[in-house]
Amino acid sequence: MWVNKLLFELCRLSDSLEGEDTFHQRRVCYIAYNIAKELGFDEFGLDLVIKSALLHDIGILTDESKVETFRNIIYEDYESLNRHAVISGRVARFLNMHLDVTLAINLHHTPHENNTSIIGNILFLADNVEIAYRSLTNPYAYDDLVEFLEQKKKLFDPNMFEALKNIARKECFWFSLLEDYIDDAICEILDRLPKEEVDNKLKTAVCYLISYMSDNIAPFYDKYTLFVKNIAVNLGYKLGLDTKVLHNAALLSHIGNLKIPYDTFKMPSLDEETYNVVKSHTFEGYHILKRMGFEKEAELVLLHHENNTKEGYPCKVKPEKEAAALALATIVAAIMQDRPYRVARSDDKIREGLKNFKDIDLFDSEVINAMLEIDLEKVRKTEDEYYTAVKKLFI
Repeated sequence: MWVNKLLFELCRLSDSLEGEDTFHQRRVCYIAYNIAKELGFDEFGLDLVIKSALLHDIGILTDESKVETFRNIIYEDYESLNRHAVISGRVARFLNMHLDVTLAINLHHTPHENNTSIIGNILFLADNVEIAYRSLTNPYAYDDLVEFLEQKKKLFDPNMFEALKNIARKECFWFSLLEDYIDDAICEILDRLPKEEVDNKLKTAVCYLISYMSDNIAPFYDKYTLFVKNIAVNLGYKLGLDTKVLHNAALLSHIGNLKIPYDTFKMPSLDEETYNVVKSHTFEGYHILKRMGFEKEAELVLLHHENNTKEGYPCKVKPEKEAAALALATIVAAIMQDRPYRVARSDDKIREGLKNFKDIDLFDSEVINAMLEIDLEKVRKTEDEYYTAVKKLFI
């Protein structure tokens, strides 16, 4: 997996929170790239533009009201808009992006007069274009869009606006923004740019970012995947398993929940149809992680609700030891916390339940015995500097 492809998948996830794809960031990416290309940017500069555009709204990922809160403000209230821009810039820095990327993202809602970043000015223009494009009732009425932007052109860098007008003459530019074609258009661009391999530092940072995002869906999920990670890694050491894969898989285990309407998780009970939607988070997570390049972790996430009875979901199979360790970790972490439909169980009740699991052979005895040896109070109290660092990004 290379860096820009991973960022593209993060961008797709961000665009489609709660299962409603806005295509916003990918369109901004395509528009910004074409403006930069028209302006004569070299390969290095184009790469920075792509990275900036793919991450420019990532700070909205933990906002329950999702992106429409911001996108319904048509560049009138810059203070409200700039909050998520600053957070997105922090996230980009946490992901170890170039300082020019961080600066551009910080300023992507700042008009030309006060915008000190060339790429930030491109993003500002591209963002305005995408907002105006999405407001069209007819996606082919792009001449009207350009006329509308002409009325606001004092907000934009004059050279960049002229570059946009040159691009706007090409029908293929507008056709590429359609929902059926935008992802292919971005992937073609990524194929032309340098392919920088994802290193372990970026991989770890993405795991913790996704962990915090999925824990932020509802207040009662606070630190949930952190608990899952603490338990799964403990089980891994006791059972001689690959603790690095378990570590990452635990943090990524509920990425699929980000594709489900958040209110679903606050319901005190679920009907069969809604429960089937919730169960899809395992399958959603599997495919998202495969596309991100987390091959081994994806397999475990797919199976983290399976058990020996073959009555789990979604594949009705008996999990191998690593998948079983993750599955048991998710169960124990969940019952350590309050949920809308029940209160948290005491440690004694949890241990009693584990012994019952053993009696009915829900998981192999070796896995359950290892779980019984884990100090749950220590699990609760164990802090994680990476998780804390991500949390601080969004304050």
